[in-house]
Parts: sequence; structure tokens; C-alpha cells
Amino acid sequence: MREHAIVVGSGAGASVTAMVLSHNGWDVTIFEKGPSYIEGWEKPGPIKTVFSNDELKFDRNFDQPDPISEPRTFRNKPGDALTVGVVDPLASVVGGGTTHWDAKVPRFWDIDFSKLSMLGPFPGADIEDWPFDYAEIAPYYERIERLMAVQGDQASIPHAPTLKHAPGKRGFVMPPGPQQLASTTIADGCRTLGLHPYPFPSAINSRHYLGRPACNDCGQCSDYGCPTGARIGALAVMQHAVRTGHVAIHADTMVDKVIHDGRRATAVRYIDKRGRRHTMHAKLVVLSCSAIETSRLALLSHLPNRHDRIGRDMMFHNFMDGFGIFTAERMHAYRGRSITQCCEDFGDPDFPGAREFARANGIPYFRGGIMEIGGSEDVIGEAQEYQFILSALASAPGGAVKPFGTSFKSLMRSSLIRDRLAGVDFIGEDLPYPTNRVELDAKVKDFRGVPVPRLTYSQGKHEQVASEFYLPLVTALLKASGADAVSAALPESIVNSLTGANIPHGAHVMGGMRMGANPKTSATDGTGKVHGMDNVFVADGSVFPSSGGGNPTLTIMATALRNATKNFGHGASHLGRRSEEGPS
Repeated sequence: MREHAIVVGSGAGASVTAMVLSHNGWDVTIFEKGPSYIEGWEKPGPIKTVFSNDELKFDRNFDQPDPISEPRTFRNKPGDALTVGVVDPLASVVGGGTTHWDAKVPRFWDIDFSKLSMLGPFPGADIEDWPFDYAEIAPYYERIERLMAVQGDQASIPHAPTLKHAPGKRGFVMPPGPQQLASTTIADGCRTLGLHPYPFPSAINSRHYLGRPACNDCGQCSDYGCPTGARIGALAVMQHAVRTGHVAIHADTMVDKVIHDGRRATAVRYIDKRGRRHTMHAKLVVLSCSAIETSRLALLSHLPNRHDRIGRDMMFHNFMDGFGIFTAERMHAYRGRSITQCCEDFGDPDFPGAREFARANGIPYFRGGIMEIGGSEDVIGEAQEYQFILSALASAPGGAVKPFGTSFKSLMRSSLIRDRLAGVDFIGEDLPYPTNRVELDAKVKDFRGVPVPRLTYSQGKHEQVASEFYLPLVTALLKASGADAVSAALPESIVNSLTGANIPHGAHVMGGMRMGANPKTSATDGTGKVHGMDNVFVADGSVFPSSGGGNPTLTIMATALRNATKNFGHGASHLGRRSEEGPS
């Protein structure tokens, strides 16, 4: 007789865990707080989605929680005024954030899993090694890469000085698709400075594969759904679970409590789309609803928290932005897949000058991370930028071009931002500080009457010094790329105009339920089981002890696969092998 497991969430970690459970004798119920916009993905082949490449859907929070009915609260430190509303949201839909991502899937480095051993402690931060090293996670990386059909060029990834780990044995499932002009132009600038760019590993079909078409490079990857099904993300893994016939997905349903006796969970309480509360019993409960929401649910459920570790050590990555204006040639950076080249040199703590700069600023070390090179704005984003600037200028003496009418249309046609801009999105490492945390807000509740998460977060000296060191280098590589005007800065969009709070952004949310052997310094054990509980596990980015310096989704999925395989068996170990997928 099959036992019953409940998985809360339907994104990256949830899909992997549901797959392993369903292949190991469990009946699985998945609860997803958001709606389902996906049809036809339960079988191989293209999918249908009503959340496709539509700019208006994204700008109207089509896939994200409504900031009025489901807000979060935020402050930089205790005692600050609270910001209420949008705080680094992730997609709340069946499939999670991978329904609207740009599918960038770099691996973390060996240094990310052994940070304390390789770099040592950092003042004020909770630096610890992960419960496993790179060698242990590598085969799980490879299996997830094959399940999602990652494109890339193995030979182009430098072994040194940027990457410190051995590449996978079999290489990527398929070669890279066409490269953007904007990305290759800035990649040339990187090489001029002695850096080592390469095609970005991406979970997007570059050729027909497993019934799904090749990407048609429509230009609407990041922030939007895929209209062809060439990029389906976690749903590629969820297909393996659903096709067993032992997985049921309940959308528009929020779990607000894990019912337990202090040692074992027996059921969950959930709220349906009409606001009615129900209870469902299970032998096993997995929390996989993204780092902030998982910490929130753990606190709402009063899971064991003897050492006050639940919700601590939240991380969001230290984003930096750079852009160049190219007047001689239109970059068309908004066309094609969203950013096709990356560069990881700045993730090396021994990058020339980095150690000396750290010592001069009184810290032992710092790291940057991966650079996504070649991005730009879409049409609506460009118009909004112009409107913001011109509205401010219009109130100045003498006025300016109004953000509407014939003059504004001419400005849009010239497309200074969209067509002639190419940028750099720099994903820098964000250290785990115990003061950066998720708690339950004592006053603010969502439309269901459930307390919302309150985040307290501010950057530390590591992030500040890293930004000071790397921003001039970003400017230099843009100049070397041939840009006529360049700029690099911390993103201004994270500053709240009412409270002045610097709110993290970027949808890279990690920590809060970190893994570790010691309950005094972690919330879950070395396989994601909540300390003090026998049958409650966590399978998302909240278990990360460190943020690394790269896009986290692949590591979330590989970690979930490693933990689920250890906890629930090996019945899904065949998935991701070449014989299942056909020739590569």
C-alpha cells in the first residue's frame, strides 16, 4: 500500500521531490497557492500556457501575488519604518518561478560548498560549509541538466582561473542556440580585459527534443511565459512525477499550518480559493514554497525552533547593474533569448587586486559572481524609463519633452535605451548574516487573514566593499566593448520612495531554513529534515547555507534531488540518463 506525502509548493525543489517520491511508492498531493496557467504538460511535448510572451501580463502581476491583497513587510533594521507591499516576490503559479524565468542554469563552484574550509570565517556572518562538497553534488547537477535539457558548450567553459571544479563527463544535452549581438559584443570587451566569457548554460531547447520544439528566439524569455514550450523549466521534471499517476496538484490552495505533535506531522491545514479551511492527513510533509514563504509556514506552524534559527540568514544576492550606449550600431538586445553569454571571473576571491582591496578595507576577503552580459529593456520598460525621466524634467524651468504625444513617439522610435543599450547584470555573492531574517508580522495580514512575512535585511561590509571594487571593472569592460557612454551602479529600483528602505530584488531568494549538522546554527539537518521533526522536510533555496555567486535554480534542484534520493530512496535514479532521453 502506498503512503501519502504532501508537498507544499510546485516549483523547482517541489518538482524534484515529487518526482522522487512518486517513483518510490508514495502518493503525492501538491498544494500550490497560486493558479495554474499551464495545460498539456502532463505528457511529453509542447505545452499550452495563457501566461505567454505578453508584457502587460507581467506588469500587472499576472503570475505574482497581488501586492495589496498579499503584501510583505520590510525594513533594513529593527526600529525602521516598515515598507508594506512588493518585497522580492517570486511567481506564485503551478511551476513556480521557472514559468517566467530566463532559464539560466550555471553550477555553483566548489568554493560555494566549502566556503569556511576554503576561505575562512567572515566577521558578523554565519559562514559554514554545506553538508556536502562539490564532488558529491556533481552527479545530481548532471542529472537535472539532462532532465531539463540544458544547452551549452562544455569546451568553452574555462577551467582556470574562473571555475574551480571539473566539468561534467558527458557535456550538455544540446549545443548553444544563436548568440545575441549584444552579448557577443560585450563578450569581446571581456576578452580584451583578459576575462573568460562563454555561452550561458540555459534550460531552453536549441533543437527539437523530447517532443518540444527548438526555441524560436522570440525575445520574450525573461519575465514571461514561453509560447512554444521550448522552455518549461521545473515542469519538465514534474512531468516525470505526474505521469506515474500518483501525483495530484491542487492550485489556488494555500497551506497555512503543518499540524504536528512536536515530533511528527500528521496533517496540514489549507485554505481553498473560496476561503474555506480544510485538513488533509499525510505521513510525510515537504515544505517547498520558496525561501521566504517556507520560513513563514514553518513559523506559522510553530515547528521546533529551540535555537531561533528558522527565518535567519536570508540572502538575496548582491546585484550590480552596468550599461553602455552604442551609437554606431543598434544592439537589438531585446531580441532573441534573454542574454546568451556570461562571465564568471569576478567570482574568484583571488581575482587580481581583490585580496589587497579587502585587506585595505579591513575584511579578510570578498567575492563577486557571474555576469549576465547583453541585456536591455523591452518596449514597455523603455517607455516607463523615459516617462520617469521626462516627468521630472517637465517640472523644471523651461519644461522638456512631455511623456506623451508626437515628440515622445519620436523618442521611442530612436530607441536609445532598447536598441542601442546593452547591459551587464552582475550577480554578486550575498553573505548569510543572522540579522537578515524572516519573521511573522504582528499586525499585517493577507486577504485570507494569515500573518504576512516581515523581512529585516541590509547588506554588510562584504557586499559594500565588493560593489566598490567591481563597479569600476564593469565600467571598464563596457568601454572595452566599444560603448560610447557607460554607467555602472547599484540598482536604484530597490529604494522605496516612501520609507527610503533598500529592498532586495532579483528573485534570487535563499536561506531561512539552512542545512547543517548543528541545531544551534541551522534549521534543518544535512538532508533538509527539520531539526526536531521526524517527517517534515524542506526542499527549496531556504536550505542554502550560502548564496554562491550565480543563478540558484539549478543548485536548488540538484540539492533537492540529492536530499530526496537520500531520504526517500533511489527509485528515480534512472531519470535523466541518456537511455531515457534519446541521443544527444
